[in-house]
Amino acid sequence: MELDTVDKHREAFYRLVGTESDDPALTDRGEETDEVVDLYLTRGCRVAQRWMLKMGYDGWRERSSVLSWSGTDAADGGRYSDLPSDFLRAFGNQRVSALREADGRPWGVEMSAEDDFRRGSFYYIRGEQLWIGHSAVPPGALYLAYHYRHPKWEGLTDNDIDFPMEARPLIVAEAANLAKEENWLPGGPEMERKIERARARAREEARDVARPTKQPRQMRQSRRVGNRW
Repeated sequence: MELDTVDKHREAFYRLVGTESDDPALTDRGEETDEVVDLYLTRGCRVAQRWMLKMGYDGWRERSSVLSWSGTDAADGGRYSDLPSDFLRAFGNQRVSALREADGRPWGVEMSAEDDFRRGSFYYIRGEQLWIGHSAVPPGALYLAYHYRHPKWEGLTDNDIDFPMEARPLIVAEAANLAKEENWLPGGPEMERKIERARARAREEARDVARPTKQPRQMRQSRRVGNRW
């Protein structure tokens, strides 16, 4: 059975954790039917996204609107722009900047937030804000390339499920793994081990989906910046 609807994801979750939607333990604090499962599907989906990205998946790509800057070097220690509300992870690294000009050209170099004293065309992410280096002069139209968070499962329509079809069991498995410490989960340690096995199997199946080509993953060397000549 393909997980091509919201209800099928919910049913798969209930089957994996060994309960049903009308379990009184899931609504004894005033929750609506499916409210608890939607919470865990939301969390599990985002855990699954981060795992897929680590494995090399190149999806959930977005470009922000034109960045606007607040703060000053003197008063705030730099200038910053609020991250998009659906921001999950920047699409960039120390080799290729996540900041792009209107024509797509990268601008600036990523640095660690610990190096926020640096001056020039640098940027870093701290909390929910994107900061640029002291005295940086960004172009008038600058955008952030990023991976976006999957929408919440509460109220989600079938067409809004944004996850590779063959990897969707990972959403359910990650959601169940997050829920396994809850008091309402039946089965005890045996159920927990079952969920962990299901997650391991789902990750193995999703690994090939995350890497659609035969190109092996490569460890890139850190960008080197010379201080001589």
